[in-house]
Amino acid sequence: MKEWIFEHTIECSAPTDFAWSYWSNVNNWTVDADVESVELLGAFAAGTRGVTHSKSSGKIEWRLAEVIAPKRAVVEFPAPGVVAKFAWMFEDAGGKTRITQRATMCGKRIAEYADTLGQLQVGIPAGMQKLCVAIESAARDSTK
Repeated sequence: MKEWIFEHTIECSAPTDFAWSYWSNVNNWTVDADVESVELLGAFAAGTRGVTHSKSSGKIEWRLAEVIAPKRAVVEFPAPGVVAKFAWMFEDAGGKTRITQRATMCGKRIAEYADTLGQLQVGIPAGMQKLCVAIESAARDSTK
């Protein structure tokens, strides 16, 4: 295998601009129970680097490879022998938001990440569901 691709889509009841605003605030990425904190080393823009502090993996460095607000962002994680990319797409769905995450990994050493890839296939849908619940809750709170 030279490339791995996994994609998952979920629909949230919040408007697209709100969902994007919530998600692009990296402090909200702690909705994932494994994430202790996230640091963005600049503006939420292409080329900006960041660091996620994970309970299971420790310090993980990444960069925003692409940002087209409020529609799309690609978070890139280099690792030994591979590059993982997580593209997040936000699409208006009649007052709701369709959020798609497309995860890809490619590189010469991809076979060494088989366990991680299996965990991502389980974790991405569950994580996106938690994110959607958090976005919907924040959207409700913002109208009170």
